[in-house]
Amino acid sequence: MANPSILGTILSLLLLLCDRQRHVIAGGGGGGPANLDNPWQSRVHQLPDKYCTVLFRRSTHSTGSLVGCSTKSKSSAQTSPLIYLSTASEIETYVSTVISSPPTATLTAVIPASLFTNSTLTKLTSHSVTSIILLDDSTPASSPSTAQLLNLNSWGVPISLVQDAESQDLLKSLASSNAESSSSSSSSSSSSYDFPYPRYESAFNYYMGPSTATSEICLNWQNLDGLPSPQCKPLGGQSIYASTSSPSSSSSSSSSTVMIALKIDSTSFFHDLVPAANDAAASIVTALLASREIGRAISAAPSGSKNIAVGMFQGESYDSMGSLKFLKNTVSSSKLSCEKQVGDACLSPLYPDLSFQNLTDINTMIAIDQVGIIQEENKFFSHGYNGEGDSTSQIDYILQSLTTNNFSVQGSSQDNLPTTPLTSLISTHSNPDSVTGVVLSAYDSGYTDPNRYTRFDTYEKINLEAIAAAATLAARAALADAVSSVIEGGVDAAVSWAEAQIPEISVDDDLLVELSTCFFESGSQCALVKTSVASATADAIDATGYSIYSAGLGSPPNYYVGVYSSFYSQPYVVVDGRAMGGTEDVEAFESSSSNFIGLQASELELTLKYLLASYLNTTAHFHPAVDTDLTPESDANLDMWVVGDGDTPLWTEPNWDSEVGLAVFNAGGSEVNTIFLDV
Repeated sequence: MANPSILGTILSLLLLLCDRQRHVIAGGGGGGPANLDNPWQSRVHQLPDKYCTVLFRRSTHSTGSLVGCSTKSKSSAQTSPLIYLSTASEIETYVSTVISSPPTATLTAVIPASLFTNSTLTKLTSHSVTSIILLDDSTPASSPSTAQLLNLNSWGVPISLVQDAESQDLLKSLASSNAESSSSSSSSSSSSYDFPYPRYESAFNYYMGPSTATSEICLNWQNLDGLPSPQCKPLGGQSIYASTSSPSSSSSSSSSTVMIALKIDSTSFFHDLVPAANDAAASIVTALLASREIGRAISAAPSGSKNIAVGMFQGESYDSMGSLKFLKNTVSSSKLSCEKQVGDACLSPLYPDLSFQNLTDINTMIAIDQVGIIQEENKFFSHGYNGEGDSTSQIDYILQSLTTNNFSVQGSSQDNLPTTPLTSLISTHSNPDSVTGVVLSAYDSGYTDPNRYTRFDTYEKINLEAIAAAATLAARAALADAVSSVIEGGVDAAVSWAEAQIPEISVDDDLLVELSTCFFESGSQCALVKTSVASATADAIDATGYSIYSAGLGSPPNYYVGVYSSFYSQPYVVVDGRAMGGTEDVEAFESSSSNFIGLQASELELTLKYLLASYLNTTAHFHPAVDTDLTPESDANLDMWVVGDGDTPLWTEPNWDSEVGLAVFNAGGSEVNTIFLDV
């Protein structure tokens, strides 16, 4: 039988070796100053860059099965001469010149990142440019076309972002040298963008799969021996939830639950640059503050009050996968049915914690969304839903009745609900007519912040007074709704009672300041994160004999969801030393105390679970956040999946080579590709 401590050591080593996909790795460092004066004197200078990566979807997806960027060849780097276009005017001049006199070779365009829009990309790639290097000038594009760029299929056109000044200066210098050499040697028969040898070129090693790849193909891939060998991993992680009634127990005095719900992830064109201050972090801080207030006040609630729950959902930026998975298992007509249950866990399909089955019906929801940047001064908006008709729902009425010293809530002028966990609740509930809910946001007519889903969604613009007010309002609304049916005087009395129980949170509140510093700025370096991870690690060692290796939140924080695998938030079961995605063999699992269920949750997920439990004074739980049409294969090696034939998006990320990166070099002649491969 495997020794738990030895097994833990082996697992830890494997985890260290595999740390390359949760948050996209940066390109290699330069290894010293570049020396590119002569061909091959310094063969390659590796640039520290951030890069656009590929994601796959289901073959039947309405907007295509592939988004993101990749080079075309697996066997060789994609190389081309550098040109520098510093202004929009220079880009227009380049396009007009190339139309009349196209170059003989394709080119790598080096441009300021502030010029990068969908329009610019189309212009360049339609005129001899097959790769792009963006120089980060810390200025958002004037027309970011965010939605278009996030759904961009740029296979064959790799795109990188270079941020450090030294590398930017190097690229400008090399491209300028190319231009000078072209000017001095140009003839009437050649294009002004035909650069003579020796010349400076880029080398992109960013192959991430063929252009025809789909999630079904890569998840079901077989090697030459006909054995399963998936070439991608699903996106996903762990959602976190907790309830004032403690879902660890099946007993509850109430038949229904009001839930505060939010997303804890975001995305951007570059997956390792997702600060998401307003899109995710503001909601996280708001919900944690509201949880503290509810935890303090809930003991005063009369008997028979509704349960109050908080759901923090992972993977929401990718078609709401976290909330859809959770709500399918809690409120739908097709809830999880486990026939291989051991204690509080299900071995197949593998769920380490079945506490969600004890939650009472979630039929009321307050979704928190983008409350950190105010659209109209001192005003929030409620986007209400009433399954019974067009009238204002009770929870919407409650929220609009509440105020703080400086903020009020106004009903939205829009008919359509924004996409949040509330829309997931409506679409999954077995009785949607019974559902009521509201989205609490700082916007009325839509997502007006142009920096959403970009690397510019940073903390400098966040209004902490708004977050304090949103937390106060959400906590009071949840508490008022919970007691409204049992308190004398009805809804209006419940609102007054909740206001008396929950004082207004000050912008100087110590916890607000600490949480804001943690989730907006310091990330992994935050004391709350370190304490939470240390606690989870100690619990894991006590339970299984091995430690936790958690995917880092980053400093500053990065809120990209990442992949869902045994090393990154996917639970696994170990039986007789073999790690699997689940097992049908209950008898074998129970035959030895050395067998166990493991879970390597991320720093963010561990931290939120720890803090939510602390503030609500209850037990918090994980729930898998992955596509509802994916099931880990039982009694098989890790990372093997059973893919359903539904119509879910099925987001996956390819397994790419660990040597991906961007380099520049002095090309001496036509043998460049052969020589580069030998480096």
